[in-house]
Amino acid sequence: MKKKILVVDDNRMILKFLSNLLEGKGHEVQTCEDGLSALSLLTRYRPDIVFVDLIIPKIGGDKLCQIIRTMEHMRGCYLAIISAAVAEMDLDFREIGVNACIAKGPFGQMGKHVLAAIEDANDPSKSITEHEIRGIASMDGIPVYARRMTKELLGRNRHLETILESMNEGIVEVYTGRVVYANTAAVKLFGIPLENLLSAEPRELFNEADRPRIEGLLEDDKGERPTVGLTRPLELNGRQVVIRSFPVKGEADTTILLITDVTDQRNLEYQLQHVRRMDAIGNLAGGIAHNFNNLLMGIQGNISILIQDKSPGDSGYDELAGMERCIDSGANLTRQLLSFAKGGRYSLDLLDVNSIIEASTGMFARTRKEIHVVCRLEEDPIMAEVDAAQIELALMDLYVNAWHAMSAGGTLTVSASPISLDDAFVKPYHLAAGRYVRIDVADTGSGMDAKTIERIFEPFYTTRPMGEGTGLGLASVFGIIKRHHGIIKVDSKVGLGTTFSIYLPMARILEKPKTQDKLRVISSDKLPKKGSGTILVVDDEEYILNADKAMLNELGYEVLLAGGGEEALRVFEENKDRIKLLILDLIMPDLGGEIVYDRIKAVSPDVRVILSSGYSIEGQAESILKKGCDGFIQKPYNLNQLARKIEEILS
Repeated sequence: MKKKILVVDDNRMILKFLSNLLEGKGHEVQTCEDGLSALSLLTRYRPDIVFVDLIIPKIGGDKLCQIIRTMEHMRGCYLAIISAAVAEMDLDFREIGVNACIAKGPFGQMGKHVLAAIEDANDPSKSITEHEIRGIASMDGIPVYARRMTKELLGRNRHLETILESMNEGIVEVYTGRVVYANTAAVKLFGIPLENLLSAEPRELFNEADRPRIEGLLEDDKGERPTVGLTRPLELNGRQVVIRSFPVKGEADTTILLITDVTDQRNLEYQLQHVRRMDAIGNLAGGIAHNFNNLLMGIQGNISILIQDKSPGDSGYDELAGMERCIDSGANLTRQLLSFAKGGRYSLDLLDVNSIIEASTGMFARTRKEIHVVCRLEEDPIMAEVDAAQIELALMDLYVNAWHAMSAGGTLTVSASPISLDDAFVKPYHLAAGRYVRIDVADTGSGMDAKTIERIFEPFYTTRPMGEGTGLGLASVFGIIKRHHGIIKVDSKVGLGTTFSIYLPMARILEKPKTQDKLRVISSDKLPKKGSGTILVVDDEEYILNADKAMLNELGYEVLLAGGGEEALRVFEENKDRIKLLILDLIMPDLGGEIVYDRIKAVSPDVRVILSSGYSIEGQAESILKKGCDGFIQKPYNLNQLARKIEEILS
């Protein structure tokens, strides 16, 4: 019976011999010299029998057999290996779908085995047994050194293949614009079966927008663009990759592509850049808040004097009181800025995070009836060292943010659970790996796009209409979580809602949770207590010196003024015997507050010192307080607040 036969071998003498033999028996014969040509031919040709040499260029014989077996129209094809290397190759031929295996040898003997295989092709019940090789005895005539060299070359090939298959980078060989080899990593990156990857055009494997870049990589003049994706990685099956091109010497039509998955590296770089940017914005916000507080201090001090002798109903009282309320609003804004930038003095206690969440969600649910609030908490306490008031404030800001995103109503889900974070997760935030509590605040609102998410924690950034938000709420949340040595992340898609995830370090030692004492509120209506003695005020802003002098004179104190650190040391040296208290600015251009403090304390260890700053207490102020400084007062402060602080220190 006439058969359609394909012979694939790079030895032209073998091709000529088998063509003559098989055509002489009345069969139709097609030949190919490499695996790529064979695959191309099989897209339009359907042979009954295929003879394949194992060692062929541009897709090896074993790979070619595996691919042929995946082709729908080749399922019934009789597949035979015919190779001089079969005895040296450790292959289970049944595993690659082979029906017969023939060892090359003298043409006469080899021809008989080929014809016998064709006869077997008529009987589908016959199949090869493991390692059964026809004609192995006929190889005895082949010189020993040739077989030894073949074995050595095959061994080296196995070593190289082992190395290539174990690499994390994808390795792709391209010949005349077609893929002829891909290692396991490359197959995984492309996300398609090897049989579909081989013989494909590389450009077709990428997004349409990236195809010109791939074409440029494979141009003849490969010196111009040996790498693509270094600054702008290519998108490949949901991953970000960098591709390097290596032309093969002596083979103008062959190029090796090295594909490196940089997704995790890029994500880490992005997180590090984000952290640095937020730190830079924090420094800027802190400087703005400091200067703004200084300006408010100058206004507040003078208003405190003007309003001191007035009572409700007096001429000008309402106007002055209104100005004080404006100063309070400005001070609240700067407090939020400082919470983002530098933080404040937190009172850390060992508390059950579940109880904080229950209290905050209960309060929010009572005020926002149109929102369905769901709590999913662990039965056991989740202990962490936190400032309850600060964490509750952060959560409430997130709830309000969710409420704004659900103008037509929706569901707010708050959950908390323990979690272990590894080094890779916490590295960008310079934190330690270990046990954390994860708090998720999820809403079913309008969601956010990627550009909004990128800026969501920046101060003054808001998506709300003009006049409906300051843009400081989420910035404050960011600062609070950061000062708790925590992490905050956001996951959101337009139309699919938003989830804020907070990670706070869990307490290592479990103790009984502390109860939060209510703060004692001192009435500001109470008239300040008068005093006596000399106070030195040190500040580089003249309007603050004048405001402090007016308030201190009102309180009965004699006041000395110094417009900087150097002047402060001189004035103190001249009057140290009568100065009972210093009000010392922290940031000054000539000598900073800490240097002035150290030098004055070295001369007069018993003198009392109150630090004054537009910054919050954290940072340099906290460092000076640890040295024994007596107190801290944050600008802007009014007459009553100043009087209480002096009374507290001097008593």
